[in-house]
Amino acid sequence: MAPQLSGIEASIRQLIINGKSKTALDSAKDFHKKQSNAASEALLVEAYLARIQALSEQNLTVEAASLIALVRERFPSAKERLDALSATASARGGNLDELLALLSDPGLSAERRAPIEQVIQNQVTDLAALAGCAVLPPEHSLRQAAAAIDKAFSAVTSGPVTDEQIALAEVSHRSPLAPWKLLIRAIAFFYRNDDKSCEEYLAAIRPESAPGRLVHAMRAMLDATLDARHAASLKATEAALVSRSRVELTGLRSALGKLDHVFVHGKEPGQFFKAVRDAVRECRLGAPDLLARLQQLVCVRAEVAGFDFERTIAALDGTPRRDAVFYRDLAQALESTGDSEDLILACEGWDHFRQEAVREGWFAERSIEVAALYLHMATVLGRMPPGLLRELQRPAGKAVSGARNYFLYPEELYQRACLIDPHPDAFSQWLGWARTNSINQAEDVARVWSKAIPTAIDPLLFLMEQAETRNAFPTAISWLDKAEKIDAVSSAVRSARLRLLVAAALRHLQQKKPHLAAQRLAEIAALPQSQQGDRPAFLATLRFLIAFVSRDKPGTDAARLEVDRAFGDSVAAIILIFGCAAIAKRQDDFRLPLPEVLTEQERSRFPASLARAIALARDLGIAQKFLLPVEYADETEEQLPRVAASLSVDHLRSLGELGISSDRRKLAWAASVAGLERGGATEAYFLLLRARALPEALGDRHEVLTAAAAELGRFHRDMDVVDRAVEAGRNRYDDDPIPLTADQAREVLRTEIASPAFPSRYAPGPDYSEVFPDLFSDESCMCPACQRERGGASPELDGIFGPDEEEMERLFYESAPADIPPELLPLLFEASKEAYFQGGDAEEILSRILGGDGGRKKKGRRR
Repeated sequence: MAPQLSGIEASIRQLIINGKSKTALDSAKDFHKKQSNAASEALLVEAYLARIQALSEQNLTVEAASLIALVRERFPSAKERLDALSATASARGGNLDELLALLSDPGLSAERRAPIEQVIQNQVTDLAALAGCAVLPPEHSLRQAAAAIDKAFSAVTSGPVTDEQIALAEVSHRSPLAPWKLLIRAIAFFYRNDDKSCEEYLAAIRPESAPGRLVHAMRAMLDATLDARHAASLKATEAALVSRSRVELTGLRSALGKLDHVFVHGKEPGQFFKAVRDAVRECRLGAPDLLARLQQLVCVRAEVAGFDFERTIAALDGTPRRDAVFYRDLAQALESTGDSEDLILACEGWDHFRQEAVREGWFAERSIEVAALYLHMATVLGRMPPGLLRELQRPAGKAVSGARNYFLYPEELYQRACLIDPHPDAFSQWLGWARTNSINQAEDVARVWSKAIPTAIDPLLFLMEQAETRNAFPTAISWLDKAEKIDAVSSAVRSARLRLLVAAALRHLQQKKPHLAAQRLAEIAALPQSQQGDRPAFLATLRFLIAFVSRDKPGTDAARLEVDRAFGDSVAAIILIFGCAAIAKRQDDFRLPLPEVLTEQERSRFPASLARAIALARDLGIAQKFLLPVEYADETEEQLPRVAASLSVDHLRSLGELGISSDRRKLAWAASVAGLERGGATEAYFLLLRARALPEALGDRHEVLTAAAAELGRFHRDMDVVDRAVEAGRNRYDDDPIPLTADQAREVLRTEIASPAFPSRYAPGPDYSEVFPDLFSDESCMCPACQRERGGASPELDGIFGPDEEEMERLFYESAPADIPPELLPLLFEASKEAYFQGGDAEEILSRILGGDGGRKKKGRRR
């Protein structure tokens, strides 16, 4: 019998596994009647429990409850398991008290807690009821989590939400409600059209959980190409949800695509108006809630494009709502055209937006949003040609606060913005605009700024600098005193005092007032920063000049020795003294030793000495007025290639900038050669330096070098070089710089490093039309006429490269008629040279300027 009984028991258990609980229960009853032992009773209880579970899952809660009561009465040993099933059945019926009451027991074991939490995860759908269940204390983590999820779920299904709204920090990943957190985030990303993130959260939801029942439907909602076969796999409730979330917009998308095409490519107005009518019709059918917005957008584009207003309104089947959103869109669209008239209309549109936004409650009349809007309008006006803006302002009359056309006047906009929100950035923009119009107006703005923000240093420094440019040093120092009271440790303030006192002392020497210069010297010496670096050498130089102007021979000799000791370089000392004497208008009183009388070792120090002296002059703010002995500059130019390897990068940069500012291109070129050999982060700077040092005729090479310098500057994040290179790369027609890739820029760098020789007429250097033929569309013919058309060199005159310009000047003066006043000859020569560089014919230029027999007339052009 044992094998037979074992087979009957196994068949009953298999029926339970297969979900046939009713048949399994009937068989278990018969089996227990025959056996009436503990094993058959256990099997019968298991069948009863399976049947109760099945009834509960079919939402037959009354039947399940009756069966539970029956089993509880007949089989007391099954009490704990029946309690769990009873709680589950109650939970399915919406009564959570019985289920959650078990969780209120502090002694509940982990084994008994797990199935209860499993029921909550898989069966509970009424989160509001869970959050308000009275059998748990209000501070219970489950109630708090349910309340947070209920709030977030309502928000995410009602409109756009922020990440903070769905953060749900109250719900841990171990919580039985964790799948709801994943569902809420999936819904949020669904409405943000982020399908990838939505799918990632859906995949993380446990299939058996309550939110898992929505996963299949949401995946169908994500499928834009859902066909009938897949739609048939959805349950009725899932299909209803999907249908409510999907709107058939195929016709509207097609109509909008045609409308957009007509906007861009349409030639007849009738095409546009027909496309508008079609789009409006499809929108009314497929998405009527979007019709008002569509009318606004189409009206904006039509106004900007210049279509007839009345016909547009007729095609739209009504006038669009002109609210804040409409005027914002209109202003932005008008701005985007860049047309000067549209920019004025954009400012008017922003004014309408301001009025409507205030009326609709977006922000208050005197709010920071309005201040920001005024600043933006001023920026828009700044894109207009100043002359045209003044012409448009003239009919409007003088702008006053509250004037109807206030938006035509940048000064009115800046003033309004700063009155509402006196922010340093706003005043800085106002000051920047004023500086382009009038220094007096800019100083007025700086005074207003300083009064509105008494702790601001920038306006005080600006007023100080303006007084300094007028040599009004007492006034400048008074502004500086005020700045020091605000922030004495500011680097800008500290360097300004040293710079002002230096300029004032040299000014006193120029005025032959050595006693006042001595007072300034004492003030300079008292500054802690005056003892840094090479600055003590300048103090000694100032003592030397004061003694010299005072005719104090012993003092002059002592100070001269002090300069040498402070610098530790006699050549640098000579250069510094001469340059400072030139600023004080005393350079004619000094006789410098010529380079020829110096030793070879002393001459080899010229580049380093000159760089050091120039660096000190720049540090003291006197470099612009610092004159250089011509003989010393020539010697530096000659020595630099020999000693460049021993110089620092800073020295090379100083010499390069000196070469550019003093029009000594070979000096700048030599600095670029040494700098490019160093490589590293400064290679972009030295490539730009080489471009600046090129002879003017090499326009193509200049364009390529500036473009390469800009690209390398971006790689090294040297935005100062990038900005300067882009600006230098614009030709005289203000064309955009030529585009180079990073690899092409590197190729240019390698080519230039391999070409260290300064260009000459017979060796102009690399021909980039061969290296990058795609960048140069014309054939680079080397005949004189084609070279002139390209703005390049011609062998007809030698005065293009370096010293050959001297030959051009010599030929010009030899050919000049005797009756031309000598004082006019330099002007005529410069005019002829400029005309030649712009592509003119050499013989014709000389003939016209010097009065010959006429000649050919040929207009030059740029490629």
